[in-house]
Amino acid sequence: MNISIFYEKQDSYKTIRELTYHIGNVAVELKESNQNRQDIDIAAFSYNDAKYIRREMQVNGEEMYYMYIYITVFSSDKKELEYLVNKVEGISQSKGIQTRKAYFRQEQGFITMLPLMQNRNEIKRMAKRNILTSGIISTYPFISSSIFDENGIFIGTNIYNSSLIFVDRYDTKKYKNANICIFGTSGARKVILHKTFNIKK
Repeated sequence: MNISIFYEKQDSYKTIRELTYHIGNVAVELKESNQNRQDIDIAAFSYNDAKYIRREMQVNGEEMYYMYIYITVFSSDKKELEYLVNKVEGISQSKGIQTRKAYFRQEQGFITMLPLMQNRNEIKRMAKRNILTSGIISTYPFISSSIFDENGIFIGTNIYNSSLIFVDRYDTKKYKNANICIFGTSGARKVILHKTFNIKK
């Protein structure tokens, strides 16, 4: 499976102006609407989303982007390919992510997946999603690597992936400076950790 992600930053002034216009129109529709309950709920949902995005941009300094995610699933066996596609779609939809297959746009999708930085216009319209700056952070496609020295002492856990951290600060080939700084609240066993290092030395 290959994943390709594109971002397009939007003009903040234009976006806020369009959101304000949309909020005003939907507010009028909600007041005067005689449509069925489902239509009213959808309009109210859109209205609340628009207000949230505008507030985040105006108050918290967020920026709005268009995000495009393309996933290519491949296999040499047709049945396995169908199984993998259904599995990816099932996982995505269980997380609230709507998926679309690139019917009659396979060539454009393939070119988009290549390392050419070409987000083809033929498929952009179907893949576009709004996202704020805080949301983009979660799409960063790398995870924090674990720190594990074979002869190291247990320091704690990595806050990003909960992996265990073992550091051998006396390994002069890996760490040129053997100094270490320990932070923690009262009663967090800082002194015991420090003594553990001294015992190892």
